Amino acid sequence: MGVPWPLPWGLRLLLLLLPGTLGTASQLSLLYHLAAVTAPADGTPSFWVSGWLGPQQYLSYDNLRAQAEPYGAWVWENQVAWYWEKETTDLRNKEKLFLEALRTLEEGGSYTLQGLLGCELGPDNSSVPTAKFALNGEEFMSFDPKLGNWSGDWPEALTISAKWTQQAEAVRTETTFLLSSCPQRLLGHLERGRGNLEWKEPPSMRLRARPGSPGFSVLTCSAFSFYPPELQLRFLRNGLAAGSGEGDHGPNGDGSFYAWSSLTVKSGDEHLYRCLVQHAGLLQPLTVDLESPAKSSVPVVGIVISIMLLMAAAAGGALLWRRMRKELPVFWVSRRGDDVGALLPTPGRPQDSNFQDALPAAT
Repeated sequence: MGVPWPLPWGLRLLLLLLPGTLGTASQLSLLYHLAAVTAPADGTPSFWVSGWLGPQQYLSYDNLRAQAEPYGAWVWENQVAWYWEKETTDLRNKEKLFLEALRTLEEGGSYTLQGLLGCELGPDNSSVPTAKFALNGEEFMSFDPKLGNWSGDWPEALTISAKWTQQAEAVRTETTFLLSSCPQRLLGHLERGRGNLEWKEPPSMRLRARPGSPGFSVLTCSAFSFYPPELQLRFLRNGLAAGSGEGDHGPNGDGSFYAWSSLTVKSGDEHLYRCLVQHAGLLQPLTVDLESPAKSSVPVVGIVISIMLLMAAAAGGALLWRRMRKELPVFWVSRRGDDVGALLPTPGRPQDSNFQDALPAAT
Protein backbone atom coordinates (compact mmCIF):
# COMPACT_ATOMS: atom_id res chain seq x y z
CA MET A 1 0.00 0.00 0.00
CA GLY A 2 1.41 3.38 -0.98
CA VAL A 3 1.33 6.64 0.90
CA PRO A 4 -1.91 8.58 0.29
CA TRP A 5 -1.09 12.03 -1.05
CA PRO A 6 -2.15 14.75 1.36
CA LEU A 7 -4.93 17.11 0.45
CA PRO A 8 -3.96 20.68 -0.37
CA TRP A 9 -3.07 22.67 2.76
CA GLY A 10 -2.56 19.40 4.51
CA LEU A 11 -5.38 19.17 7.06
CA ARG A 12 -5.90 15.42 6.81
CA LEU A 13 -6.41 13.58 10.05
CA LEU A 14 -5.35 10.19 11.33
CA LEU A 15 -7.31 8.55 14.12
CA LEU A 16 -4.85 6.85 16.45
CA LEU A 17 -6.15 5.06 19.53
CA LEU A 18 -4.29 5.67 22.76
CA PRO A 19 -4.02 3.05 25.51
CA GLY A 20 -6.04 3.43 28.66
CA THR A 21 -7.83 6.40 30.14
CA LEU A 22 -5.90 9.64 30.34
CA GLY A 23 -8.45 11.64 32.23
CA THR A 24 -8.52 9.88 35.59
CA ALA A 25 -6.56 10.86 38.65
CA SER A 26 -5.08 7.37 39.02
CA GLN A 27 -3.72 7.18 35.48
CA LEU A 28 -1.28 9.77 34.21
CA SER A 29 0.70 9.84 30.99
CA LEU A 30 3.92 11.24 29.57
CA LEU A 31 3.66 11.63 25.80
CA TYR A 32 5.95 13.12 23.17
CA HIS A 33 4.37 14.30 19.91
CA LEU A 34 7.11 14.47 17.26
CA ALA A 35 6.84 15.81 13.70
CA ALA A 36 9.22 16.27 10.77
CA VAL A 37 8.77 17.54 7.20
CA THR A 38 10.89 17.24 4.09
CA ALA A 39 10.64 20.87 2.90
CA PRO A 40 9.64 23.33 5.63
CA ALA A 41 8.68 26.89 4.80
CA ASP A 42 11.31 29.57 5.39
CA GLY A 43 11.86 30.28 9.05
CA THR A 44 9.98 27.21 10.28
CA PRO A 45 11.55 24.06 11.75
CA SER A 46 11.90 20.79 9.91
CA PHE A 47 11.56 18.88 13.20
CA TRP A 48 9.71 19.77 16.40
CA VAL A 49 8.37 18.12 19.54
CA SER A 50 5.77 18.90 22.19
CA GLY A 51 5.86 16.93 25.43
CA TRP A 52 2.67 16.37 27.44
CA LEU A 53 2.12 15.45 31.09
CA GLY A 54 -1.53 14.46 31.23
CA PRO A 55 -3.48 17.51 29.96
CA GLN A 56 -0.53 19.93 30.19
CA GLN A 57 2.23 20.61 27.71
CA TYR A 58 5.49 20.65 29.66
CA LEU A 59 8.19 20.59 26.96
CA SER A 60 8.96 22.14 23.60
CA TYR A 61 11.78 21.48 21.15
CA ASP A 62 12.59 22.29 17.54
CA ASN A 63 15.68 21.97 15.39
CA LEU A 64 16.07 25.76 15.04
CA ARG A 65 16.77 26.23 18.77
CA ALA A 66 17.98 22.64 19.28
CA GLN A 67 17.23 22.81 23.02
CA ALA A 68 14.56 21.03 25.04
CA GLU A 69 12.84 23.69 27.13
CA PRO A 70 10.22 23.60 29.89
CA TYR A 71 6.82 24.92 28.91
CA GLY A 72 3.97 26.64 30.73
CA ALA A 73 3.73 26.09 34.48
CA TRP A 74 6.56 23.54 34.28
CA VAL A 75 9.10 26.34 33.86
CA TRP A 76 9.03 26.51 37.66
CA GLU A 77 9.44 22.79 38.27
CA ASN A 78 12.37 22.02 40.56
CA GLN A 79 14.11 19.53 38.27
CA VAL A 80 17.63 18.16 38.73
CA ALA A 81 20.30 20.19 36.93
CA TRP A 82 21.03 17.67 34.19
CA TYR A 83 17.41 16.84 33.34
CA TRP A 84 16.92 19.23 30.41
CA GLU A 85 20.36 18.37 29.04
CA LYS A 86 19.25 14.73 28.92
CA GLU A 87 15.97 15.66 27.21
CA THR A 88 17.93 17.73 24.67
CA THR A 89 20.32 14.87 23.90
CA ASP A 90 17.48 12.39 23.45
CA LEU A 91 15.48 14.68 21.18
CA ARG A 92 18.49 15.54 19.06
CA ASN A 93 18.90 11.80 18.49
CA LYS A 94 15.21 11.55 17.55
CA GLU A 95 15.65 14.49 15.20
CA LYS A 96 18.53 12.70 13.46
CA LEU A 97 16.48 9.50 13.04
CA PHE A 98 13.40 11.31 11.72
CA LEU A 99 15.23 13.51 9.22
CA GLU A 100 17.35 10.60 7.97
CA ALA A 101 14.16 8.62 7.44
CA LEU A 102 12.67 11.45 5.39
CA ARG A 103 15.81 11.75 3.27
CA THR A 104 15.50 8.04 2.52
CA LEU A 105 11.96 8.63 1.20
CA GLU A 106 12.49 12.03 -0.38
CA GLU A 107 12.77 10.79 -3.97
CA GLY A 108 9.10 9.79 -3.77
CA GLY A 109 7.80 13.27 -2.96
CA SER A 110 7.16 15.48 0.04
CA TYR A 111 6.43 13.88 3.40
CA THR A 112 5.31 14.60 6.94
CA LEU A 113 6.52 12.03 9.47
CA GLN A 114 5.00 12.01 12.96
CA GLY A 115 5.45 9.96 16.10
CA LEU A 116 3.55 9.54 19.36
CA LEU A 117 5.90 8.09 21.98
CA GLY A 118 5.49 7.71 25.71
CA CYS A 119 3.95 5.79 28.56
CA GLU A 120 0.98 5.71 30.91
CA LEU A 121 0.99 4.68 34.55
CA GLY A 122 -1.93 2.72 35.96
CA PRO A 123 -3.13 2.58 39.58
CA ASP A 124 -0.52 -0.09 40.39
CA ASN A 125 2.27 1.98 38.76
CA SER A 126 2.53 -0.49 35.89
CA SER A 127 3.61 1.20 32.67
CA VAL A 128 1.94 0.86 29.27
CA PRO A 129 4.20 2.06 26.42
CA THR A 130 2.99 3.90 23.30
CA ALA A 131 5.07 4.06 20.11
CA LYS A 132 3.14 4.73 16.91
CA PHE A 133 4.00 6.60 13.74
CA ALA A 134 2.15 8.36 10.93
CA LEU A 135 3.24 9.28 7.41
CA ASN A 136 1.38 12.06 5.59
CA GLY A 137 -1.43 11.78 8.11
CA GLU A 138 -1.90 8.00 8.01
CA GLU A 139 -0.81 5.52 10.66
CA PHE A 140 1.69 3.22 9.04
CA MET A 141 4.14 1.84 11.61
CA SER A 142 4.60 0.98 15.30
CA PHE A 143 7.44 -0.10 17.56
CA ASP A 144 7.22 -3.13 19.84
CA PRO A 145 9.66 -2.69 22.76
CA LYS A 146 9.38 -6.35 23.74
CA LEU A 147 10.38 -7.57 20.27
CA GLY A 148 12.65 -4.59 19.65
CA ASN A 149 11.45 -3.85 16.11
CA TRP A 150 9.42 -1.43 14.00
CA SER A 151 6.68 -2.98 11.91
CA GLY A 152 4.10 -1.94 9.34
CA ASP A 153 2.54 -3.12 6.09
CA TRP A 154 3.50 -0.22 3.86
CA PRO A 155 6.70 -0.34 1.77
CA GLU A 156 7.66 2.96 3.42
CA ALA A 157 7.47 1.27 6.83
CA LEU A 158 9.89 -1.40 5.69
CA THR A 159 12.23 1.25 4.28
CA ILE A 160 12.26 3.36 7.45
CA SER A 161 12.47 0.41 9.84
CA ALA A 162 15.43 -0.97 7.89
CA LYS A 163 17.13 2.44 8.04
CA TRP A 164 16.58 2.80 11.78
CA THR A 165 17.60 -0.78 12.55
CA GLN A 166 20.97 -0.03 10.93
CA GLN A 167 21.60 2.50 13.69
CA ALA A 168 23.47 0.51 16.31
CA GLU A 169 21.88 2.20 19.31
CA ALA A 170 18.43 2.96 17.91
CA VAL A 171 16.63 -0.21 18.99
CA ARG A 172 18.24 -0.28 22.43
CA THR A 173 17.57 3.42 22.99
CA GLU A 174 13.92 3.16 21.97
CA THR A 175 13.34 0.10 24.14
CA THR A 176 15.06 1.64 27.15
CA PHE A 177 13.09 4.86 26.79
CA LEU A 178 9.68 3.20 26.56
CA LEU A 179 10.18 0.60 29.30
CA SER A 180 12.46 2.42 31.73
CA SER A 181 13.24 6.09 31.09
CA CYS A 182 9.67 7.22 30.36
CA PRO A 183 8.12 5.73 33.54
CA GLN A 184 11.00 7.10 35.63
CA ARG A 185 10.60 10.58 34.13
CA LEU A 186 6.86 10.52 34.71
CA LEU A 187 7.29 9.52 38.35
CA GLY A 188 9.98 12.18 38.74
CA HIS A 189 7.66 14.89 37.40
CA LEU A 190 4.91 13.75 39.74
CA GLU A 191 7.33 13.95 42.66
CA ARG A 192 8.83 17.36 41.85
CA GLY A 193 5.99 19.11 40.06
CA ARG A 194 2.74 17.57 41.26
CA GLY A 195 1.62 21.02 42.35
CA ASN A 196 1.43 21.96 38.66
CA LEU A 197 -1.21 19.24 38.18
CA GLU A 198 -3.00 19.76 41.49
CA TRP A 199 -3.26 23.56 41.57
CA LYS A 200 -6.73 25.04 41.15
CA GLU A 201 -7.16 28.36 39.38
CA PRO A 202 -10.77 29.63 39.12
CA PRO A 203 -11.94 31.02 35.79
CA SER A 204 -12.32 34.66 34.89
CA MET A 205 -15.79 35.00 33.36
CA ARG A 206 -17.60 37.15 30.81
CA LEU A 207 -21.07 37.03 29.23
CA ARG A 208 -21.56 38.98 26.01
CA ALA A 209 -24.23 39.40 23.35
CA ARG A 210 -23.85 40.04 19.65
CA PRO A 211 -26.32 40.23 16.74
CA GLY A 212 -27.25 36.94 15.14
CA SER A 213 -29.70 36.18 12.36
CA PRO A 214 -32.61 38.66 11.99
CA GLY A 215 -34.63 38.77 15.20
CA PHE A 216 -32.04 36.87 17.24
CA SER A 217 -28.94 37.51 19.32
CA VAL A 218 -26.07 35.23 20.26
CA LEU A 219 -25.03 35.06 23.91
CA THR A 220 -21.47 33.89 24.52
CA CYS A 221 -20.29 32.82 27.96
CA SER A 222 -16.48 32.76 28.15
CA ALA A 223 -14.16 31.35 30.80
CA PHE A 224 -10.48 32.31 30.85
CA SER A 225 -7.28 31.10 32.50
CA PHE A 226 -8.54 28.26 34.68
CA TYR A 227 -7.18 24.92 35.85
CA PRO A 228 -7.94 21.99 36.06
CA PRO A 229 -9.51 21.75 32.59
CA GLU A 230 -12.84 20.26 33.73
CA LEU A 231 -15.48 23.02 33.71
CA GLN A 232 -19.24 23.28 33.10
CA LEU A 233 -21.00 26.24 31.47
CA ARG A 234 -24.80 26.45 31.43
CA PHE A 235 -27.33 29.16 30.63
CA LEU A 236 -30.20 30.20 32.90
CA ARG A 237 -33.34 32.09 31.83
CA ASN A 238 -35.04 33.77 34.77
CA GLY A 239 -33.22 31.35 37.03
CA LEU A 240 -34.32 28.22 35.14
CA ALA A 241 -32.12 25.96 33.04
CA ALA A 242 -31.96 27.10 29.40
CA GLY A 243 -29.37 24.65 28.03
CA SER A 244 -25.61 24.48 27.71
CA GLY A 245 -25.33 25.93 24.20
CA GLU A 246 -22.54 25.05 21.78
CA GLY A 247 -18.87 25.86 22.30
CA ASP A 248 -15.35 24.63 22.69
CA HIS A 249 -12.47 24.47 25.15
CA GLY A 250 -8.72 23.91 25.08
CA PRO A 251 -5.29 24.79 26.48
CA ASN A 252 -3.70 28.24 26.57
CA GLY A 253 0.01 28.74 26.14
CA ASP A 254 0.70 29.06 29.87
CA GLY A 255 -0.70 25.83 31.32
CA SER A 256 -4.20 27.20 31.94
CA PHE A 257 -7.33 26.56 29.86
CA TYR A 258 -10.13 28.49 28.17
CA ALA A 259 -13.74 27.59 27.35
CA TRP A 260 -16.74 29.24 25.74
CA SER A 261 -20.36 28.41 24.99
CA SER A 262 -22.87 30.25 22.80
CA LEU A 263 -26.69 30.26 22.82
CA THR A 264 -29.05 31.91 20.32
CA VAL A 265 -31.93 33.85 21.93
CA LYS A 266 -34.64 36.22 20.77
CA SER A 267 -33.56 39.83 20.40
CA GLY A 268 -34.65 41.84 23.41
CA ASP A 269 -34.51 38.84 25.76
CA GLU A 270 -30.75 38.98 26.33
CA HIS A 271 -30.94 40.38 29.87
CA LEU A 272 -33.21 37.54 30.98
CA TYR A 273 -30.24 35.19 30.72
CA ARG A 274 -27.31 34.49 33.00
CA CYS A 275 -24.40 32.07 32.75
CA LEU A 276 -23.73 29.44 35.42
CA VAL A 277 -20.20 28.06 35.80
CA GLN A 278 -19.01 25.13 37.91
CA HIS A 279 -15.31 24.50 38.51
CA ALA A 280 -13.06 22.88 41.10
CA GLY A 281 -11.58 26.29 41.92
CA LEU A 282 -14.97 27.54 43.14
CA LEU A 283 -16.58 26.57 46.44
CA GLN A 284 -19.99 26.76 44.76
CA PRO A 285 -21.39 27.53 41.30
CA LEU A 286 -20.90 31.09 40.08
CA THR A 287 -23.42 33.11 38.05
CA VAL A 288 -22.47 35.78 35.53
CA ASP A 289 -24.74 38.56 34.28
CA LEU A 290 -24.68 39.99 30.79
CA GLU A 291 -21.83 42.48 30.21
CA SER A 292 -20.95 42.60 33.89
CA PRO A 293 -18.38 40.95 36.13
CA ALA A 294 -19.31 37.85 38.08
CA LYS A 295 -21.67 38.77 40.95
CA SER A 296 -20.54 36.64 43.82
CA SER A 297 -18.73 37.11 47.07
CA VAL A 298 -17.88 33.40 47.21
CA PRO A 299 -14.19 32.89 47.98
CA VAL A 300 -12.28 30.66 45.64
CA VAL A 301 -9.89 27.83 46.33
CA GLY A 302 -6.60 27.76 44.48
CA ILE A 303 -3.08 28.84 44.06
CA VAL A 304 -2.80 32.03 42.04
CA ILE A 305 0.21 31.66 39.77
CA SER A 306 1.67 34.47 37.70
CA ILE A 307 2.57 32.88 34.36
CA MET A 308 4.89 34.41 31.79
CA LEU A 309 3.70 34.01 28.21
CA LEU A 310 5.52 31.42 26.14
CA MET A 311 5.19 30.14 22.61
CA ALA A 312 1.81 28.80 21.59
CA ALA A 313 1.51 25.01 21.51
CA ALA A 314 3.14 23.20 18.59
CA ALA A 315 1.01 22.22 15.60
CA GLY A 316 -1.54 19.63 16.64
CA GLY A 317 -0.99 20.11 20.38
CA ALA A 318 -4.45 21.44 21.17
CA LEU A 319 -6.06 18.73 19.05
CA LEU A 320 -3.96 16.12 20.82
CA TRP A 321 -5.08 17.36 24.24
CA ARG A 322 -8.78 17.51 23.34
CA ARG A 323 -8.83 13.96 21.99
CA MET A 324 -6.96 12.63 25.03
CA ARG A 325 -9.32 14.39 27.43
CA LYS A 326 -12.39 12.92 25.72
CA GLU A 327 -10.80 9.44 25.51
CA LEU A 328 -11.24 9.63 21.75
CA PRO A 329 -8.76 8.83 18.97
CA VAL A 330 -6.01 11.40 18.64
CA PHE A 331 -5.82 13.65 15.61
CA TRP A 332 -2.64 13.52 13.60
CA VAL A 333 -2.24 16.62 11.46
CA SER A 334 -0.69 16.16 8.05
CA ARG A 335 0.85 18.91 5.93
CA ARG A 336 2.84 18.63 2.77
CA GLY A 337 6.38 19.85 3.20
CA ASP A 338 6.06 22.18 0.21
CA ASP A 339 2.72 23.71 1.23
CA VAL A 340 2.61 27.47 1.46
CA GLY A 341 2.37 28.89 4.96
CA ALA A 342 3.82 28.30 8.38
CA LEU A 343 3.85 24.81 9.84
CA LEU A 344 3.79 26.11 13.40
CA PRO A 345 1.67 28.86 14.90
CA THR A 346 3.52 32.09 15.40
CA PRO A 347 4.40 33.05 18.97
CA GLY A 348 1.17 34.07 20.68
CA ARG A 349 -0.56 34.49 23.97
CA PRO A 350 -3.27 32.65 25.89
CA GLN A 351 -6.80 33.17 24.71
CA ASP A 352 -7.76 36.72 25.74
CA SER A 353 -11.02 38.44 26.39
CA ASN A 354 -11.49 39.32 22.73
CA PHE A 355 -11.08 35.92 21.18
CA GLN A 356 -14.84 35.49 20.83
CA ASP A 357 -14.99 38.45 18.46
CA ALA A 358 -13.41 36.26 15.82
CA LEU A 359 -16.02 33.50 16.14
CA PRO A 360 -18.53 33.08 13.33
CA ALA A 361 -22.06 34.12 14.10
CA ALA A 362 -24.34 31.30 15.18
CA THR A 363 -27.33 30.49 13.02
